[in-house]
Amino acid sequence: MKLLEQVLFWVHGMSAAAWFGAIFYRTLVVDGKAFGYFDRRADYEKFSTHLAHGMRYFVTAGLLICGLSGFALVGLKWDGSSVAWLALMGAKSAVWLGACVLFTYVSWIHWPWRSLAAPEEFPKYRKQGQQLAYAMVVLSGAGFALGQACRMAVGVSG
Repeated sequence: MKLLEQVLFWVHGMSAAAWFGAIFYRTLVVDGKAFGYFDRRADYEKFSTHLAHGMRYFVTAGLLICGLSGFALVGLKWDGSSVAWLALMGAKSAVWLGACVLFTYVSWIHWPWRSLAAPEEFPKYRKQGQQLAYAMVVLSGAGFALGQACRMAVGVSG
């Protein structure tokens, strides 16, 4: 069982790190630089579309792998005796679910609206998109923090 647990920890950590790295880099580095680089909004949108093409499925797969491996780890560690551990795992699950819902909304609803917005609507959609992206960064970081809080406060990995 120890080998399975180690593999699940590795898969869970790597998929969470990939999610955090992707959303952090896109939000805090690429998007701002690209927006400042292109003179025309149409060129910026074309670049963003090219950059994001096909990535939804990789990110969705990463979130799914992260969630499934986390669920499996909870099953391996569950003993029901620690209310604090259960509360932290519940919070971590809620954060993961929130990240999934937010990513789905941004990818399949907000981003298409923004990319098709009239010129006078674009600043509003861009600002909303940045706020949503920052929220995804915060949710991803919160998942890491909750996992570490569980390990440190309760002494149980997760």
